[in-house]
Amino acid sequence: MPVVIEPPLIPQISGGDRHCLHRVLLVYIDELTWGNTMFMLNLSTQKRLFIMFLVVALIPLLTLGVIAYDQSSKVVNGKLSNYNHFAGEKIKTQLEQILEDMYYSAAEIEQYLADNTSVNLQHQQPQTYEDFKVVNNLERLLQAHKKANIRGIYVITSSDFYYGDYDFNVEQLKKQDIWKRTIWSGDSEIGIYQPSYYKNHTSHHVLGLIVPLKFSYGVLNNSYLLIETDIDDLFDLMTVLEKDLHSRITIRNELGQLLYHSKSAEENQKDDIIWKEHTRINNWEFEIRIPRDKFYQSSQVIFKIVSIGILIALILALILSYVFSSRFTKRILKLKFAIDEVSKGIIDTKLSVDTKDEIGKLGLHFNRMVEKIRQLMEEVREKEATKREAEMKAIHYQINPHLLFNTLNTIQWKARIDGNEEIGKMLLHLTKVLEGNLNFNMELISIKEELLAIRHFFAIQELRYGPNFTVSVNMNENLKQGLIPRMTLQPMLENIFFHAFEDGTGNINLEFTENNGYFQLVVMDNGKGISEEKLKTLFTKPNEKVRGGIGLYNVYQKFYIHYGKDFLINTDSVVGKGTAITITWPIRWVEEYDEHGSH
Repeated sequence: MPVVIEPPLIPQISGGDRHCLHRVLLVYIDELTWGNTMFMLNLSTQKRLFIMFLVVALIPLLTLGVIAYDQSSKVVNGKLSNYNHFAGEKIKTQLEQILEDMYYSAAEIEQYLADNTSVNLQHQQPQTYEDFKVVNNLERLLQAHKKANIRGIYVITSSDFYYGDYDFNVEQLKKQDIWKRTIWSGDSEIGIYQPSYYKNHTSHHVLGLIVPLKFSYGVLNNSYLLIETDIDDLFDLMTVLEKDLHSRITIRNELGQLLYHSKSAEENQKDDIIWKEHTRINNWEFEIRIPRDKFYQSSQVIFKIVSIGILIALILALILSYVFSSRFTKRILKLKFAIDEVSKGIIDTKLSVDTKDEIGKLGLHFNRMVEKIRQLMEEVREKEATKREAEMKAIHYQINPHLLFNTLNTIQWKARIDGNEEIGKMLLHLTKVLEGNLNFNMELISIKEELLAIRHFFAIQELRYGPNFTVSVNMNENLKQGLIPRMTLQPMLENIFFHAFEDGTGNINLEFTENNGYFQLVVMDNGKGISEEKLKTLFTKPNEKVRGGIGLYNVYQKFYIHYGKDFLINTDSVVGKGTAITITWPIRWVEEYDEHGSH
Protein backbone atom coordinates (compact mmCIF):
# COMPACT_ATOMS: atom_id res chain seq x y z
CA MET A 1 0.00 0.00 0.00
CA PRO A 2 1.51 3.36 -0.97
CA VAL A 3 2.76 5.56 1.84
CA VAL A 4 3.17 9.24 1.15
CA ILE A 5 5.93 10.77 3.31
CA GLU A 6 7.40 14.15 2.50
CA PRO A 7 11.24 14.31 2.77
CA PRO A 8 12.74 16.88 5.17
CA LEU A 9 13.96 20.12 3.74
CA ILE A 10 17.77 20.16 3.13
CA PRO A 11 19.48 23.47 2.37
CA GLN A 12 21.28 23.45 -0.98
CA ILE A 13 25.01 24.41 -1.08
CA SER A 14 26.81 25.40 -4.27
CA GLY A 15 29.96 23.57 -5.43
CA GLY A 16 32.36 26.43 -4.59
CA ASP A 17 30.83 27.00 -1.18
CA ARG A 18 30.97 23.26 -0.48
CA HIS A 19 34.69 23.19 -1.37
CA CYS A 20 35.45 26.17 0.90
CA LEU A 21 33.40 24.64 3.69
CA HIS A 22 35.31 21.36 3.27
CA ARG A 23 38.67 23.15 3.60
CA VAL A 24 37.51 25.10 6.64
CA LEU A 25 36.31 21.88 8.30
CA LEU A 26 39.63 20.12 7.63
CA VAL A 27 41.61 23.02 9.11
CA TYR A 28 39.30 23.15 12.09
CA ILE A 29 39.56 19.40 12.69
CA ASP A 30 43.39 19.52 12.42
CA GLU A 31 43.59 22.40 14.89
CA LEU A 32 41.13 20.73 17.21
CA THR A 33 43.06 17.43 17.08
CA TRP A 34 46.41 19.14 17.70
CA GLY A 35 44.93 21.24 20.49
CA ASN A 36 43.37 18.18 22.13
CA THR A 37 46.66 16.26 21.85
CA MET A 38 48.65 19.06 23.53
CA PHE A 39 45.92 19.46 26.12
CA MET A 40 45.99 15.73 26.96
CA LEU A 41 49.78 15.68 27.24
CA ASN A 42 49.68 18.47 29.82
CA LEU A 43 47.20 16.63 32.04
CA SER A 44 48.00 14.24 34.84
CA THR A 45 47.65 10.49 34.36
CA GLN A 46 44.48 10.38 36.45
CA LYS A 47 42.80 13.14 34.43
CA ARG A 48 43.85 11.56 31.15
CA LEU A 49 42.50 8.20 32.26
CA PHE A 50 39.31 9.87 33.42
CA ILE A 51 38.82 11.53 30.02
CA MET A 52 39.72 8.36 28.11
CA PHE A 53 37.41 6.18 30.21
CA LEU A 54 34.65 8.73 29.73
CA VAL A 55 35.17 8.87 25.96
CA VAL A 56 35.39 5.08 25.72
CA ALA A 57 32.14 4.82 27.69
CA LEU A 58 30.34 7.56 25.74
CA ILE A 59 31.20 6.46 22.20
CA PRO A 60 29.56 3.01 22.41
CA LEU A 61 26.83 4.42 24.64
CA LEU A 62 25.83 7.10 22.15
CA THR A 63 26.29 4.71 19.24
CA LEU A 64 24.08 2.07 20.84
CA GLY A 65 21.57 4.74 21.81
CA VAL A 66 21.32 6.01 18.24
CA ILE A 67 21.15 2.49 16.85
CA ALA A 68 18.54 1.48 19.45
CA TYR A 69 16.43 4.54 18.66
CA ASP A 70 16.77 4.07 14.92
CA GLN A 71 16.02 0.34 14.95
CA SER A 72 13.20 0.64 17.49
CA SER A 73 11.61 3.47 15.51
CA LYS A 74 11.88 1.43 12.32
CA VAL A 75 10.31 -1.58 14.02
CA VAL A 76 7.50 0.40 15.66
CA ASN A 77 6.76 2.48 12.56
CA GLY A 78 6.96 -0.63 10.42
CA LYS A 79 4.55 -2.48 12.70
CA LEU A 80 2.21 0.51 12.70
CA SER A 81 2.39 0.77 8.93
CA ASN A 82 1.82 -2.98 8.57
CA TYR A 83 -1.11 -2.80 10.97
CA ASN A 84 -2.73 0.02 8.99
CA HIS A 85 -2.05 -1.87 5.79
CA PHE A 86 -3.51 -5.06 7.26
CA ALA A 87 -6.56 -3.26 8.66
CA GLY A 88 -7.15 -1.46 5.36
CA GLU A 89 -6.82 -4.71 3.42
CA LYS A 90 -9.22 -6.44 5.82
CA ILE A 91 -11.81 -3.68 5.55
CA LYS A 92 -11.49 -3.63 1.77
CA THR A 93 -11.72 -7.44 1.55
CA GLN A 94 -14.83 -7.55 3.76
CA LEU A 95 -16.41 -4.73 1.80
CA GLU A 96 -15.69 -6.48 -1.51
CA GLN A 97 -17.18 -9.73 -0.18
CA ILE A 98 -20.32 -7.95 1.00
CA LEU A 99 -20.73 -6.12 -2.33
CA GLU A 100 -20.17 -9.31 -4.28
CA ASP A 101 -22.81 -11.18 -2.24
CA MET A 102 -25.31 -8.33 -2.57
CA TYR A 103 -24.86 -7.88 -6.34
CA TYR A 104 -25.04 -11.63 -6.89
CA SER A 105 -28.25 -11.98 -4.85
CA ALA A 106 -29.79 -8.95 -6.55
CA ALA A 107 -29.03 -10.34 -10.00
CA GLU A 108 -30.52 -13.75 -9.15
CA ILE A 109 -33.68 -12.28 -7.63
CA GLU A 110 -34.12 -9.74 -10.47
CA GLN A 111 -33.80 -12.51 -13.03
CA TYR A 112 -36.39 -14.60 -11.20
CA LEU A 113 -38.88 -11.74 -10.87
CA ALA A 114 -38.52 -10.80 -14.54
CA ASP A 115 -40.14 -14.11 -15.53
CA ASN A 116 -43.99 -13.75 -15.52
CA THR A 117 -44.37 -17.49 -15.44
CA SER A 118 -42.67 -17.57 -12.05
CA VAL A 119 -44.13 -14.49 -10.32
CA ASN A 120 -47.35 -12.85 -11.49
CA LEU A 121 -49.23 -11.58 -8.46
CA GLN A 122 -52.58 -9.99 -9.15
CA HIS A 123 -53.26 -8.91 -5.56
CA GLN A 124 -50.95 -7.49 -2.89
CA GLN A 125 -52.61 -9.62 -0.23
CA PRO A 126 -52.95 -13.25 -1.33
CA GLN A 127 -56.59 -14.01 -2.10
CA THR A 128 -56.34 -17.15 -4.16
CA TYR A 129 -54.44 -20.34 -3.81
CA GLU A 130 -52.28 -19.29 -6.72
CA ASP A 131 -51.45 -16.00 -4.92
CA PHE A 132 -50.49 -17.89 -1.76
CA LYS A 133 -48.33 -20.18 -3.81
CA VAL A 134 -46.52 -17.33 -5.61
CA VAL A 135 -45.99 -15.36 -2.37
CA ASN A 136 -44.66 -18.46 -0.64
CA ASN A 137 -42.17 -19.07 -3.50
CA LEU A 138 -41.13 -15.41 -3.40
CA GLU A 139 -40.55 -15.52 0.35
CA ARG A 140 -38.52 -18.71 -0.03
CA LEU A 141 -36.45 -17.08 -2.79
CA LEU A 142 -35.71 -14.05 -0.63
CA GLN A 143 -34.88 -16.25 2.34
CA ALA A 144 -32.57 -18.48 0.24
CA HIS A 145 -30.40 -15.50 -0.72
CA LYS A 146 -30.19 -14.21 2.80
CA LYS A 147 -26.71 -15.04 4.10
CA ALA A 148 -25.29 -14.62 7.60
CA ASN A 149 -24.18 -11.02 7.10
CA ILE A 150 -27.24 -9.87 5.11
CA ARG A 151 -29.67 -7.94 7.30
CA GLY A 152 -32.70 -8.42 5.09
CA ILE A 153 -34.01 -8.73 1.50
CA TYR A 154 -37.29 -6.99 0.58
CA VAL A 155 -39.40 -6.40 -2.48
CA ILE A 156 -41.29 -3.07 -2.07
CA THR A 157 -44.25 -2.39 -4.38
CA SER A 158 -45.27 0.97 -5.80
CA SER A 159 -48.10 1.11 -3.22
CA ASP A 160 -45.57 0.76 -0.31
CA PHE A 161 -46.43 -2.88 0.35
CA TYR A 162 -43.39 -5.09 0.85
CA TYR A 163 -42.41 -8.72 1.01
CA GLY A 164 -39.70 -9.73 3.50
CA ASP A 165 -39.08 -11.17 6.96
CA TYR A 166 -38.62 -8.04 9.14
CA ASP A 167 -41.26 -5.50 10.01
CA PHE A 168 -40.20 -1.95 9.17
CA ASN A 169 -41.70 1.46 8.34
CA VAL A 170 -41.66 2.12 4.59
CA GLU A 171 -42.35 5.82 5.10
CA GLN A 172 -39.17 6.16 7.19
CA LEU A 173 -37.23 4.23 4.53
CA LYS A 174 -38.30 6.73 1.87
CA LYS A 175 -36.70 9.52 3.91
CA GLN A 176 -33.22 7.95 3.43
CA ASP A 177 -30.93 9.60 0.87
CA ILE A 178 -30.35 6.31 -0.92
CA TRP A 179 -34.06 6.00 -1.71
CA LYS A 180 -34.23 9.57 -2.94
CA ARG A 181 -31.20 8.99 -5.20
CA THR A 182 -32.80 5.84 -6.62
CA ILE A 183 -36.05 7.69 -7.42
CA TRP A 184 -34.14 10.58 -8.97
CA SER A 185 -31.72 8.47 -11.05
CA GLY A 186 -34.10 5.63 -11.90
CA ASP A 187 -31.16 3.23 -11.55
CA SER A 188 -29.65 1.03 -8.85
CA GLU A 189 -28.10 2.82 -5.88
CA ILE A 190 -25.92 1.57 -3.05
CA GLY A 191 -24.87 3.40 0.12
CA ILE A 192 -23.93 3.31 3.78
CA TYR A 193 -26.47 4.64 6.28
CA GLN A 194 -28.05 4.09 9.69
CA PRO A 195 -31.45 2.31 9.49
CA SER A 196 -34.06 4.01 11.68
CA TYR A 197 -37.16 2.36 10.25
CA TYR A 198 -36.91 -1.09 11.88
CA LYS A 199 -39.03 -1.81 14.92
CA ASN A 200 -36.94 -4.61 16.41
CA HIS A 201 -33.39 -4.27 15.11
CA THR A 202 -30.23 -2.99 16.74
CA SER A 203 -27.99 -2.43 13.69
CA HIS A 204 -26.21 0.90 13.76
CA HIS A 205 -24.83 0.82 10.21
CA VAL A 206 -25.92 -1.06 7.10
CA LEU A 207 -24.84 -1.22 3.49
CA GLY A 208 -27.99 -0.96 1.37
CA LEU A 209 -28.64 -1.76 -2.29
CA ILE A 210 -31.87 -0.62 -4.00
CA VAL A 211 -32.59 -2.05 -7.47
CA PRO A 212 -35.64 -0.86 -9.53
CA LEU A 213 -37.54 -3.90 -10.88
CA LYS A 214 -38.48 -2.60 -14.31
CA PHE A 215 -39.47 -5.91 -15.90
CA SER A 216 -41.78 -7.35 -13.19
CA TYR A 217 -45.40 -8.24 -13.71
CA GLY A 218 -48.67 -7.80 -11.83
CA VAL A 219 -48.48 -5.98 -8.54
CA LEU A 220 -44.64 -6.17 -8.64
CA ASN A 221 -44.48 -3.94 -11.69
CA ASN A 222 -42.41 -0.79 -10.95
CA SER A 223 -41.41 -2.22 -7.55
CA TYR A 224 -37.99 -2.08 -5.85
CA LEU A 225 -35.62 -4.72 -4.49
CA LEU A 226 -33.92 -3.72 -1.20
CA ILE A 227 -30.93 -5.68 0.13
CA GLU A 228 -29.29 -4.53 3.37
CA THR A 229 -26.20 -5.95 5.07
CA ASP A 230 -25.04 -5.31 8.65
CA ILE A 231 -21.57 -3.70 8.66
CA ASP A 232 -21.24 -3.03 12.39
CA ASP A 233 -18.16 -5.32 12.54
CA LEU A 234 -16.62 -3.30 9.73
CA PHE A 235 -17.32 -0.09 11.61
CA ASP A 236 -15.87 -1.55 14.83
CA LEU A 237 -12.60 -2.14 12.99
CA MET A 238 -12.68 1.38 11.55
CA THR A 239 -13.43 2.75 15.02
CA VAL A 240 -10.28 1.08 16.36
CA LEU A 241 -8.25 2.80 13.66
CA GLU A 242 -9.94 6.12 14.37
CA LYS A 243 -9.54 6.04 18.15
CA ASP A 244 -6.30 4.17 18.76
CA LEU A 245 -4.31 5.39 15.75
CA HIS A 246 -6.04 8.76 15.28
CA SER A 247 -6.89 7.78 11.72
CA ARG A 248 -9.44 9.50 9.51
CA ILE A 249 -11.25 7.11 7.17
CA THR A 250 -13.00 8.16 3.99
CA ILE A 251 -15.04 5.96 1.62
CA ARG A 252 -16.13 7.29 -1.78
CA ASN A 253 -18.06 5.60 -4.56
CA GLU A 254 -16.90 5.30 -8.15
CA LEU A 255 -18.31 8.77 -8.91
CA GLY A 256 -16.33 10.35 -6.08
CA GLN A 257 -19.42 10.83 -3.91
CA LEU A 258 -18.76 10.64 -0.19
CA LEU A 259 -20.18 7.49 1.41
CA TYR A 260 -18.45 7.72 4.79
CA HIS A 261 -16.08 10.11 6.55
CA SER A 262 -14.68 9.94 10.07
CA LYS A 263 -15.86 12.62 12.47
CA SER A 264 -12.76 14.64 13.37
CA ALA A 265 -11.94 18.26 14.15
CA GLU A 266 -8.55 17.93 12.45
CA GLU A 267 -8.10 19.10 8.88
CA ASN A 268 -6.21 17.30 6.16
CA GLN A 269 -2.55 18.32 5.87
CA LYS A 270 -0.06 17.86 3.05
CA ASP A 271 2.31 15.81 5.19
CA ASP A 272 -0.32 13.35 6.41
CA ILE A 273 0.50 9.65 6.03
CA ILE A 274 -2.02 8.24 3.53
CA TRP A 275 -3.04 4.71 2.55
CA LYS A 276 -5.41 4.33 -0.41
CA GLU A 277 -7.17 1.24 -1.74
CA HIS A 278 -9.84 0.63 -4.38
CA THR A 279 -12.41 -2.15 -4.29
CA ARG A 280 -12.44 -4.61 -7.14
CA ILE A 281 -16.25 -4.80 -7.50
CA ASN A 282 -17.28 -1.19 -8.09
CA ASN A 283 -14.01 0.79 -7.73
CA TRP A 284 -14.87 2.42 -4.42
CA GLU A 285 -12.00 4.39 -2.92
CA PHE A 286 -11.01 3.54 0.65
CA GLU A 287 -8.60 6.04 2.27
CA ILE A 288 -6.85 5.99 5.69
CA ARG A 289 -5.18 9.25 6.66
CA ILE A 290 -3.00 9.69 9.78
CA PRO A 291 -1.43 13.00 10.88
CA ARG A 292 2.37 12.84 10.70
CA ASP A 293 2.86 13.77 14.35
CA LYS A 294 0.44 11.04 15.44
CA PHE A 295 2.10 8.44 13.23
CA TYR A 296 5.56 9.22 14.65
CA GLN A 297 4.29 9.66 18.19
CA SER A 298 5.72 6.27 19.21
CA SER A 299 9.11 7.26 17.80
CA GLN A 300 9.05 10.42 19.90
CA VAL A 301 8.30 8.37 23.02
CA ILE A 302 11.20 6.03 22.16
CA PHE A 303 13.45 9.06 21.63
CA LYS A 304 12.58 10.42 25.08
CA ILE A 305 13.16 7.05 26.75
CA VAL A 306 16.50 6.56 24.95
CA SER A 307 17.55 10.12 25.84
CA ILE A 308 16.74 9.57 29.50
CA GLY A 309 18.63 6.28 29.43
CA ILE A 310 21.67 7.94 27.83
CA LEU A 311 21.57 10.75 30.41
CA ILE A 312 21.44 8.29 33.32
CA ALA A 313 24.21 6.21 31.75
CA LEU A 314 26.26 9.39 31.24
CA ILE A 315 26.00 10.27 34.93
CA LEU A 316 26.97 6.73 35.89
CA ALA A 317 29.87 6.84 33.40
CA LEU A 318 31.12 10.08 34.97
CA ILE A 319 31.02 8.61 38.47
CA LEU A 320 32.54 5.26 37.51
CA SER A 321 35.23 6.91 35.36
CA TYR A 322 36.33 9.10 38.25
CA VAL A 323 36.33 6.26 40.80
CA PHE A 324 38.06 3.81 38.48
CA SER A 325 40.71 6.25 37.25
CA SER A 326 41.47 7.32 40.83
CA ARG A 327 41.93 3.75 42.11
CA PHE A 328 43.75 2.71 38.95
CA THR A 329 46.33 5.50 39.11
CA LYS A 330 47.01 4.99 42.81
CA ARG A 331 47.98 1.37 42.26
CA ILE A 332 50.01 2.28 39.15
CA LEU A 333 51.94 4.84 41.20
CA LYS A 334 52.70 2.17 43.80
CA LEU A 335 53.94 -0.14 41.07
CA LYS A 336 56.06 2.65 39.56
CA PHE A 337 57.64 3.39 42.94
CA ALA A 338 58.49 -0.30 43.41
CA ILE A 339 60.03 -0.48 39.90
CA ASP A 340 62.16 2.58 40.69
CA GLU A 341 63.39 0.88 43.86
CA VAL A 342 64.40 -2.24 41.93
CA SER A 343 66.11 -0.16 39.24
CA LYS A 344 68.27 1.34 42.01
CA GLY A 345 69.38 -2.16 43.03
CA ILE A 346 67.05 -2.62 46.01
CA ILE A 347 65.86 -6.12 45.11
CA ASP A 348 64.17 -6.71 48.47
CA THR A 349 61.21 -4.56 47.31
CA LYS A 350 57.85 -6.31 47.46
CA LEU A 351 54.33 -5.11 46.62
CA SER A 352 51.29 -5.92 48.73
CA VAL A 353 48.60 -7.36 46.42
CA ASP A 354 44.99 -7.24 47.58
CA THR A 355 43.10 -7.59 44.26
CA LYS A 356 42.87 -10.19 41.50
CA ASP A 357 42.39 -7.84 38.55
CA GLU A 358 45.02 -6.93 35.93
CA ILE A 359 46.83 -4.50 38.26
CA GLY A 360 46.84 -7.13 40.98
CA LYS A 361 48.25 -9.65 38.51
CA LEU A 362 50.90 -7.13 37.51
CA GLY A 363 51.81 -6.82 41.20
CA LEU A 364 52.06 -10.61 41.50
CA HIS A 365 54.19 -10.82 38.36
CA PHE A 366 56.38 -7.99 39.67
CA ASN A 367 56.96 -9.85 42.92
CA ARG A 368 57.75 -13.03 40.98
CA MET A 369 60.05 -11.08 38.67
CA VAL A 370 61.97 -9.64 41.63
CA GLU A 371 62.24 -13.10 43.14
CA LYS A 372 63.37 -14.49 39.78
CA ILE A 373 65.97 -11.74 39.48
CA ARG A 374 67.26 -12.67 42.91
CA GLN A 375 67.46 -16.35 41.91
CA LEU A 376 69.09 -15.53 38.57
CA MET A 377 71.73 -13.48 40.31
CA GLU A 378 72.51 -16.47 42.50
CA GLU A 379 72.57 -18.78 39.47
CA VAL A 380 74.86 -16.39 37.60
CA ARG A 381 77.28 -16.43 40.50
CA GLU A 382 77.20 -20.24 40.59
CA LYS A 383 77.53 -20.54 36.78
CA GLU A 384 80.47 -18.16 36.73
CA ALA A 385 82.21 -20.25 39.35
CA THR A 386 81.39 -23.46 37.43
CA LYS A 387 82.49 -21.91 34.15
CA ARG A 388 85.87 -20.92 35.58
CA GLU A 389 86.32 -24.43 36.92
CA ALA A 390 85.33 -25.97 33.53
CA GLU A 391 87.71 -23.69 31.68
CA MET A 392 90.57 -24.79 33.93
CA LYS A 393 89.70 -28.45 33.35
CA ALA A 394 89.38 -27.91 29.57
CA ILE A 395 92.82 -26.32 29.46
CA HIS A 396 94.23 -29.17 31.54
CA TYR A 397 92.70 -31.93 29.38
CA GLN A 398 92.83 -30.24 25.99
CA ILE A 399 94.08 -32.47 23.14
CA ASN A 400 95.49 -31.18 19.91
CA PRO A 401 93.60 -32.84 16.98
CA HIS A 402 96.64 -32.44 14.72
CA LEU A 403 98.72 -34.49 17.15
CA LEU A 404 96.06 -37.25 17.05
CA PHE A 405 95.86 -37.31 13.21
CA ASN A 406 99.65 -37.25 12.83
CA THR A 407 100.00 -40.14 15.29
CA LEU A 408 97.33 -42.23 13.45
CA ASN A 409 99.00 -41.55 10.09
CA THR A 410 102.33 -42.63 11.51
CA ILE A 411 100.82 -45.91 12.78
CA GLN A 412 99.10 -46.45 9.42
CA TRP A 413 102.36 -46.12 7.45
CA LYS A 414 104.14 -48.33 9.96
CA ALA A 415 101.48 -51.03 9.40
CA ARG A 416 101.93 -50.82 5.63
CA ILE A 417 105.72 -51.02 5.90
CA ASP A 418 105.31 -54.09 8.11
CA GLY A 419 102.90 -55.59 5.51
CA ASN A 420 99.71 -55.47 7.67
CA GLU A 421 97.28 -54.11 5.06
CA GLU A 422 94.09 -54.64 7.08
CA ILE A 423 95.31 -52.59 10.02
CA GLY A 424 96.41 -49.91 7.61
CA LYS A 425 92.95 -49.77 6.01
CA MET A 426 91.23 -49.65 9.40
CA LEU A 427 93.43 -46.78 10.51
CA LEU A 428 92.71 -44.95 7.23
CA HIS A 429 88.95 -45.24 7.66
CA LEU A 430 89.23 -44.38 11.37
CA THR A 431 91.10 -41.22 10.43
CA LYS A 432 88.27 -40.22 8.03
CA VAL A 433 85.67 -40.86 10.72
CA LEU A 434 87.58 -38.77 13.27
CA GLU A 435 87.99 -35.94 10.76
CA GLY A 436 84.22 -35.72 10.55
CA ASN A 437 83.76 -35.91 14.32
CA LEU A 438 86.34 -33.24 15.09
CA ASN A 439 85.14 -30.71 12.47
CA PHE A 440 83.27 -28.25 14.70
CA ASN A 441 82.83 -25.57 12.02
CA MET A 442 79.91 -27.31 10.30
CA GLU A 443 77.11 -28.27 12.73
CA LEU A 444 74.56 -29.06 9.98
CA ILE A 445 75.57 -30.95 6.85
CA SER A 446 73.71 -32.35 3.85
CA ILE A 447 72.23 -35.83 3.98
CA LYS A 448 74.56 -36.70 1.11
CA GLU A 449 77.64 -35.78 3.21
CA GLU A 450 76.31 -37.72 6.20
CA LEU A 451 75.87 -40.84 4.05
CA LEU A 452 79.42 -40.44 2.67
CA ALA A 453 80.79 -40.13 6.21
CA ILE A 454 79.22 -43.41 7.40
CA ARG A 455 80.75 -45.32 4.48
CA HIS A 456 84.08 -45.23 6.35
CA PHE A 457 82.29 -46.56 9.44
CA PHE A 458 80.82 -49.48 7.42
CA ALA A 459 84.27 -50.14 5.91
CA ILE A 460 85.73 -50.55 9.44
CA GLN A 461 82.88 -52.91 10.41
CA GLU A 462 83.39 -54.98 7.24
CA LEU A 463 87.09 -55.33 7.99
CA ARG A 464 86.12 -56.44 11.47
CA TYR A 465 83.18 -58.79 10.76
CA GLY A 466 83.57 -59.57 7.08
CA PRO A 467 80.69 -59.48 4.57
CA ASN A 468 78.09 -60.66 7.14
CA PHE A 469 75.77 -57.64 7.00
CA THR A 470 73.91 -55.73 4.29
CA VAL A 471 73.02 -52.04 4.14
CA SER A 472 70.31 -50.51 1.91
CA VAL A 473 69.49 -46.82 1.51
CA ASN A 474 66.11 -45.70 0.11
CA MET A 475 65.99 -42.01 -0.74
CA ASN A 476 64.80 -39.69 -3.50
CA GLU A 477 67.70 -37.87 -5.19
CA ASN A 478 66.21 -34.41 -4.49
CA LEU A 479 66.50 -35.01 -0.72
CA LYS A 480 70.31 -35.28 -0.74
CA GLN A 481 70.66 -31.49 -0.24
CA GLY A 482 68.51 -31.55 2.89
CA LEU A 483 70.26 -30.65 6.17
CA ILE A 484 70.80 -33.03 9.07
CA PRO A 485 72.89 -32.62 12.25
CA ARG A 486 76.44 -33.98 11.86
CA MET A 487 77.11 -37.49 13.20
CA THR A 488 73.40 -38.41 13.48
CA LEU A 489 73.65 -41.86 11.86
CA GLN A 490 76.94 -43.17 13.30
CA PRO A 491 75.79 -43.44 16.98
CA MET A 492 72.64 -45.32 15.93
CA LEU A 493 74.62 -47.66 13.66
CA GLU A 494 77.18 -48.29 16.43
CA ASN A 495 74.29 -49.23 18.71
CA ILE A 496 73.08 -51.75 16.11
CA PHE A 497 76.49 -53.45 15.69
CA PHE A 498 77.31 -53.49 19.42
CA HIS A 499 73.87 -54.55 20.77
CA ALA A 500 71.60 -55.84 17.99
CA PHE A 501 73.86 -58.03 15.82
CA GLU A 502 75.83 -61.11 16.76
CA ASP A 503 79.20 -61.19 14.99
CA GLY A 504 78.01 -58.34 12.73
CA THR A 505 75.36 -60.48 11.04
CA GLY A 506 72.12 -58.76 9.95
CA ASN A 507 70.37 -56.34 7.63
CA ILE A 508 70.21 -52.53 8.01
CA ASN A 509 67.79 -50.31 6.07
CA LEU A 510 67.96 -46.48 5.95
CA GLU A 511 64.96 -44.65 4.50
CA PHE A 512 64.68 -40.85 3.95
CA THR A 513 61.29 -39.31 3.01
CA GLU A 514 59.64 -35.88 2.92
CA ASN A 515 56.10 -35.10 4.16
CA ASN A 516 54.28 -31.82 4.98
CA GLY A 517 57.42 -29.73 5.45
CA TYR A 518 59.35 -32.34 7.47
CA PHE A 519 62.12 -34.83 6.75
CA GLN A 520 61.69 -38.35 8.10
CA LEU A 521 64.50 -40.83 8.71
CA VAL A 522 63.74 -44.47 9.52
CA VAL A 523 66.65 -46.71 10.67
CA MET A 524 65.61 -50.40 10.76
CA ASP A 525 67.47 -53.55 11.63
CA ASN A 526 66.54 -57.22 12.07
CA GLY A 527 68.67 -57.77 15.15
CA LYS A 528 67.88 -58.93 18.69
CA GLY A 529 65.41 -56.14 19.45
CA ILE A 530 65.15 -54.07 22.63
CA SER A 531 63.03 -54.69 25.71
CA GLU A 532 60.23 -52.26 26.50
CA GLU A 533 61.90 -50.92 29.66
CA LYS A 534 65.18 -50.21 27.91
CA LEU A 535 63.35 -48.75 24.91
CA LYS A 536 61.95 -45.93 27.10
CA THR A 537 65.44 -44.79 28.15
CA LEU A 538 67.18 -45.26 24.80
CA PHE A 539 67.64 -41.51 24.09
CA THR A 540 67.81 -40.27 27.67
CA LYS A 541 70.92 -39.07 29.49
CA PRO A 542 72.82 -42.10 30.90
CA ASN A 543 74.01 -42.45 34.45
CA GLU A 544 77.39 -40.75 34.89
CA LYS A 545 78.67 -43.71 36.89
CA VAL A 546 77.95 -46.12 34.00
CA ARG A 547 80.40 -46.09 31.14
CA GLY A 548 79.07 -45.74 27.57
CA GLY A 549 75.52 -45.11 26.31
CA ILE A 550 76.20 -41.43 25.56
CA GLY A 551 75.93 -41.67 21.74
CA LEU A 552 72.13 -41.81 21.33
CA TYR A 553 71.68 -39.10 23.96
CA ASN A 554 74.02 -36.90 21.91
CA VAL A 555 71.81 -37.49 18.86
CA TYR A 556 68.81 -36.22 20.83
CA GLN A 557 70.80 -33.20 22.06
CA LYS A 558 71.90 -32.26 18.54
CA PHE A 559 68.34 -32.18 17.25
CA TYR A 560 67.20 -30.25 20.32
CA ILE A 561 69.98 -27.66 19.91
CA HIS A 562 69.12 -27.00 16.24
CA TYR A 563 65.31 -27.43 16.18
CA GLY A 564 64.16 -26.91 19.76
CA LYS A 565 61.01 -28.93 20.39
CA ASP A 566 60.06 -29.03 16.70
CA PHE A 567 61.26 -32.60 16.14
CA LEU A 568 60.15 -36.10 17.12
CA ILE A 569 61.98 -39.38 17.83
CA ASN A 570 59.96 -42.61 17.94
CA THR A 571 61.32 -46.06 18.71
CA ASP A 572 59.62 -49.35 18.01
CA SER A 573 61.10 -52.75 18.71
CA VAL A 574 60.08 -56.39 18.93
CA VAL A 575 62.42 -58.70 20.83
CA GLY A 576 63.90 -61.26 18.46
CA LYS A 577 62.69 -59.46 15.32
CA GLY A 578 64.38 -56.07 15.19
CA THR A 579 64.15 -52.36 15.94
CA ALA A 580 62.98 -49.26 14.03
CA ILE A 581 63.99 -45.71 15.01
CA THR A 582 62.06 -42.86 13.32
CA ILE A 583 63.27 -39.26 13.48
CA THR A 584 61.18 -36.35 12.08
CA TRP A 585 62.59 -32.80 11.81
CA PRO A 586 61.83 -29.59 9.85
CA ILE A 587 63.01 -29.32 6.27
CA ARG A 588 66.02 -27.11 5.68
CA TRP A 589 68.17 -27.03 2.56
CA VAL A 590 71.87 -26.45 1.99
CA GLU A 591 71.19 -23.26 -0.03
CA GLU A 592 69.21 -21.71 2.84
CA TYR A 593 71.93 -22.63 5.31
CA ASP A 594 74.60 -21.02 3.10
CA GLU A 595 72.60 -17.80 2.62
CA HIS A 596 72.53 -17.18 6.37
CA GLY A 597 76.29 -17.64 6.61
CA SER A 598 76.08 -20.57 8.97
CA HIS A 599 78.95 -22.49 7.37
